[in-house]
Amino acid sequence: MNQTMAHPYRILLPDGTAVRRICDYIPPAPVISFVGGGGKTSSMLALGTELAEQGKRVILTTTTRMFPFDFPLAENLSCIGERAENGKLGPVADPDALKQQCDFLLIEADGSRGLPVKAPAAHEPVITTGTGLVIAVLGLTGMGKPIAQVCHRPERVCALLGLQPADRITPEAAAQLILSPNGLRKQVGQRRFAVILNQADSEAEQQAGRQVMSRLPAEIPCVMTAYRRNKG
Repeated sequence: MNQTMAHPYRILLPDGTAVRRICDYIPPAPVISFVGGGGKTSSMLALGTELAEQGKRVILTTTTRMFPFDFPLAENLSCIGERAENGKLGPVADPDALKQQCDFLLIEADGSRGLPVKAPAAHEPVITTGTGLVIAVLGLTGMGKPIAQVCHRPERVCALLGLQPADRITPEAAAQLILSPNGLRKQVGQRRFAVILNQADSEAEQQAGRQVMSRLPAEIPCVMTAYRRNKG
Protein backbone atom coordinates (compact mmCIF):
# COMPACT_ATOMS: atom_id res chain seq x y z
CA MET A 1 0.00 0.00 0.00
CA ASN A 2 1.22 3.50 -0.78
CA GLN A 3 1.40 5.12 2.63
CA THR A 4 1.45 8.79 3.54
CA MET A 5 4.34 10.29 5.43
CA ALA A 6 4.01 11.14 9.09
CA HIS A 7 4.09 14.94 8.92
CA PRO A 8 1.47 17.22 7.40
CA TYR A 9 3.04 19.89 5.24
CA ARG A 10 0.11 22.19 5.95
CA ILE A 11 -2.01 22.61 9.09
CA LEU A 12 -4.49 25.50 9.04
CA LEU A 13 -6.82 26.84 11.72
CA PRO A 14 -10.29 28.28 11.03
CA ASP A 15 -8.88 31.82 10.86
CA GLY A 16 -6.28 30.76 8.27
CA THR A 17 -3.38 30.71 10.74
CA ALA A 18 -0.83 27.98 10.04
CA VAL A 19 0.38 25.90 12.97
CA ARG A 20 3.22 23.42 13.20
CA ARG A 21 1.54 20.58 15.06
CA ILE A 22 -1.98 19.19 15.30
CA CYS A 23 -1.55 18.65 19.05
CA ASP A 24 -0.98 22.37 19.55
CA TYR A 25 -4.64 22.96 18.65
CA ILE A 26 -6.27 19.60 19.44
CA PRO A 27 -5.05 18.65 22.95
CA PRO A 28 -4.66 14.87 23.04
CA ALA A 29 -6.37 12.50 25.45
CA PRO A 30 -4.69 9.33 26.73
CA VAL A 31 -6.91 7.26 24.39
CA ILE A 32 -8.04 8.76 21.07
CA SER A 33 -10.34 7.16 18.47
CA PHE A 34 -10.38 8.30 14.82
CA VAL A 35 -13.57 8.00 12.75
CA GLY A 36 -14.75 9.10 9.30
CA GLY A 37 -12.88 8.96 5.99
CA GLY A 38 -10.32 10.70 3.85
CA GLY A 39 -7.23 10.35 6.01
CA LYS A 40 -7.83 8.60 9.36
CA THR A 41 -4.63 6.55 9.18
CA SER A 42 -2.54 9.52 8.05
CA SER A 43 -4.00 11.74 10.77
CA MET A 44 -3.44 9.10 13.42
CA LEU A 45 0.15 8.66 12.25
CA ALA A 46 0.76 12.43 12.18
CA LEU A 47 -0.55 13.00 15.69
CA GLY A 48 1.21 9.91 16.98
CA THR A 49 4.51 11.08 15.50
CA GLU A 50 4.11 14.53 17.08
CA LEU A 51 3.63 12.95 20.50
CA ALA A 52 6.48 10.47 20.03
CA GLU A 53 8.83 13.30 19.08
CA GLN A 54 8.01 14.84 22.48
CA GLY A 55 9.34 11.70 24.15
CA LYS A 56 5.94 10.11 24.73
CA ARG A 57 5.37 6.39 24.21
CA VAL A 58 2.63 6.00 21.59
CA ILE A 59 0.82 2.94 20.26
CA LEU A 60 -1.27 2.96 17.08
CA THR A 61 -3.91 0.25 16.74
CA THR A 62 -7.38 -0.44 15.35
CA THR A 63 -10.75 -1.81 16.42
CA THR A 64 -11.62 -2.56 12.78
CA ARG A 65 -9.04 -3.13 10.02
CA MET A 66 -6.06 -1.06 8.86
CA PHE A 67 -3.02 -1.52 6.64
CA PRO A 68 0.31 -1.76 8.47
CA PHE A 69 2.89 0.93 7.78
CA ASP A 70 5.50 -0.01 5.17
CA PHE A 71 8.18 2.37 6.46
CA PRO A 72 9.99 2.84 9.80
CA LEU A 73 8.03 4.68 12.46
CA ALA A 74 9.44 7.33 14.78
CA GLU A 75 11.22 6.32 17.96
CA ASN A 76 8.71 5.66 20.78
CA LEU A 77 5.99 4.95 18.18
CA SER A 78 4.69 1.45 17.41
CA CYS A 79 1.75 -0.14 15.61
CA ILE A 80 0.05 -3.19 17.14
CA GLY A 81 -2.67 -5.44 15.74
CA GLU A 82 -3.58 -9.00 14.88
CA ARG A 83 -2.91 -10.32 11.39
CA ALA A 84 -6.05 -10.15 9.26
CA GLU A 85 -7.03 -10.80 5.65
CA ASN A 86 -5.55 -8.92 2.68
CA GLY A 87 -2.41 -8.02 4.61
CA LYS A 88 -4.29 -5.82 7.05
CA LEU A 89 -4.12 -5.61 10.82
CA GLY A 90 -7.18 -6.41 12.90
CA PRO A 91 -8.05 -5.58 16.51
CA VAL A 92 -6.38 -7.13 19.52
CA ALA A 93 -8.57 -8.83 22.09
CA ASP A 94 -8.58 -5.85 24.48
CA PRO A 95 -7.47 -2.62 22.77
CA ASP A 96 -7.87 -0.50 25.92
CA ALA A 97 -5.38 -2.75 27.73
CA LEU A 98 -2.65 -1.47 25.39
CA LYS A 99 -2.82 1.82 27.30
CA GLN A 100 -0.84 0.14 30.08
CA GLN A 101 2.14 0.00 27.69
CA CYS A 102 2.16 3.64 26.54
CA ASP A 103 1.40 7.27 27.30
CA PHE A 104 -1.01 7.66 24.38
CA LEU A 105 -3.12 5.07 22.57
CA LEU A 106 -4.44 6.09 19.14
CA ILE A 107 -7.12 3.90 17.58
CA GLU A 108 -8.51 3.72 14.06
CA ALA A 109 -12.13 2.96 14.91
CA ASP A 110 -13.84 3.17 11.54
CA GLY A 111 -13.47 2.10 7.91
CA SER A 112 -14.14 4.03 4.70
CA ARG A 113 -12.58 1.92 1.91
CA GLY A 114 -10.35 4.85 0.95
CA LEU A 115 -13.24 7.22 0.22
CA PRO A 116 -13.21 10.80 1.57
CA VAL A 117 -16.71 10.89 3.11
CA LYS A 118 -18.84 8.36 4.96
CA ALA A 119 -21.70 7.79 7.35
CA PRO A 120 -21.48 4.92 9.85
CA ALA A 121 -23.40 1.67 9.58
CA ALA A 122 -25.31 0.28 12.56
CA HIS A 123 -22.20 -1.50 13.88
CA GLU A 124 -19.88 1.50 13.41
CA PRO A 125 -17.78 3.05 14.78
CA VAL A 126 -16.09 0.70 17.25
CA ILE A 127 -15.12 3.11 20.03
CA THR A 128 -13.55 1.65 23.16
CA THR A 129 -14.76 2.47 26.65
CA GLY A 130 -11.41 4.09 27.47
CA THR A 131 -11.62 6.61 24.63
CA GLY A 132 -11.53 10.19 25.90
CA LEU A 133 -11.33 12.03 22.58
CA VAL A 134 -12.95 11.24 19.22
CA ILE A 135 -11.44 12.88 16.14
CA ALA A 136 -13.67 12.91 13.07
CA VAL A 137 -11.84 13.05 9.73
CA LEU A 138 -13.40 14.16 6.45
CA GLY A 139 -11.63 14.39 3.09
CA LEU A 140 -12.07 17.68 1.24
CA THR A 141 -11.63 16.01 -2.17
CA GLY A 142 -15.24 14.90 -1.74
CA MET A 143 -16.59 18.44 -1.61
CA GLY A 144 -18.81 19.44 -4.53
CA LYS A 145 -18.99 15.88 -5.87
CA PRO A 146 -21.93 13.45 -6.03
CA ILE A 147 -22.64 11.37 -2.95
CA ALA A 148 -22.63 8.18 -5.02
CA GLN A 149 -19.11 8.94 -6.25
CA VAL A 150 -17.27 9.97 -3.08
CA CYS A 151 -19.10 8.44 -0.11
CA HIS A 152 -18.67 5.12 1.64
CA ARG A 153 -22.14 3.83 2.53
CA PRO A 154 -23.83 6.40 0.25
CA GLU A 155 -27.26 5.11 1.20
CA ARG A 156 -26.55 5.99 4.83
CA VAL A 157 -25.31 9.44 3.85
CA CYS A 158 -28.47 10.05 1.80
CA ALA A 159 -30.75 8.87 4.61
CA LEU A 160 -28.97 11.03 7.17
CA LEU A 161 -28.91 14.18 5.04
CA GLY A 162 -32.23 13.73 3.21
CA LEU A 163 -30.47 13.80 -0.17
CA GLN A 164 -30.22 11.66 -3.31
CA PRO A 165 -27.15 9.76 -4.60
CA ALA A 166 -26.70 12.30 -7.43
CA ASP A 167 -26.74 15.26 -5.02
CA ARG A 168 -23.39 16.84 -4.25
CA ILE A 169 -21.60 17.18 -0.92
CA THR A 170 -21.85 20.86 0.06
CA PRO A 171 -20.27 22.59 3.06
CA GLU A 172 -23.69 22.53 4.75
CA ALA A 173 -24.05 18.79 4.12
CA ALA A 174 -20.51 18.10 5.35
CA ALA A 175 -21.08 20.04 8.57
CA GLN A 176 -24.41 18.29 9.15
CA LEU A 177 -22.74 14.91 8.64
CA ILE A 178 -19.92 15.80 11.07
CA LEU A 179 -22.25 17.04 13.81
CA SER A 180 -25.01 14.46 13.57
CA PRO A 181 -25.25 11.94 16.44
CA ASN A 182 -25.96 9.41 13.69
CA GLY A 183 -23.05 10.68 11.58
CA LEU A 184 -19.45 11.29 12.57
CA ARG A 185 -20.45 12.25 16.10
CA LYS A 186 -22.04 8.85 16.66
CA GLN A 187 -21.23 7.30 20.06
CA VAL A 188 -19.24 10.36 21.13
CA GLY A 189 -21.53 11.02 24.08
CA GLN A 190 -19.73 13.10 26.73
CA ARG A 191 -16.29 12.48 25.23
CA ARG A 192 -14.31 15.36 23.77
CA PHE A 193 -14.79 15.81 20.02
CA ALA A 194 -12.56 17.38 17.37
CA VAL A 195 -12.43 17.53 13.57
CA ILE A 196 -9.69 17.20 10.97
CA LEU A 197 -10.56 18.29 7.43
CA ASN A 198 -7.90 16.53 5.39
CA GLN A 199 -6.86 16.73 1.71
CA ALA A 200 -6.60 20.53 1.83
CA ASP A 201 -4.02 20.48 -0.96
CA SER A 202 -5.53 23.06 -3.32
CA GLU A 203 -6.95 26.53 -2.80
CA ALA A 204 -10.39 25.22 -3.84
CA GLU A 205 -10.25 22.51 -1.19
CA GLN A 206 -9.07 24.98 1.43
CA GLN A 207 -11.91 27.33 0.55
CA ALA A 208 -14.39 24.47 0.90
CA GLY A 209 -12.77 23.57 4.22
CA ARG A 210 -13.15 27.12 5.51
CA GLN A 211 -16.84 26.99 4.62
CA VAL A 212 -17.26 23.76 6.54
CA MET A 213 -15.34 25.18 9.51
CA SER A 214 -17.59 28.25 9.61
CA ARG A 215 -20.57 25.95 10.13
CA LEU A 216 -19.12 24.12 13.11
CA PRO A 217 -19.54 25.35 16.70
CA ALA A 218 -16.55 27.36 17.92
CA GLU A 219 -16.03 25.00 20.87
CA ILE A 220 -15.17 22.09 18.54
CA PRO A 221 -11.45 22.22 17.63
CA CYS A 222 -11.02 21.87 13.88
CA VAL A 223 -7.96 21.98 11.63
CA MET A 224 -7.33 21.51 7.93
CA THR A 225 -4.43 19.29 6.89
CA ALA A 226 -2.59 18.17 3.77
CA TYR A 227 -0.06 15.36 3.84
CA ARG A 228 3.01 14.62 1.77
CA ARG A 229 2.78 11.32 -0.06
CA ASN A 230 5.54 8.86 -0.72
CA LYS A 231 6.49 8.34 -4.34
CA GLY A 232 5.87 5.02 -5.98
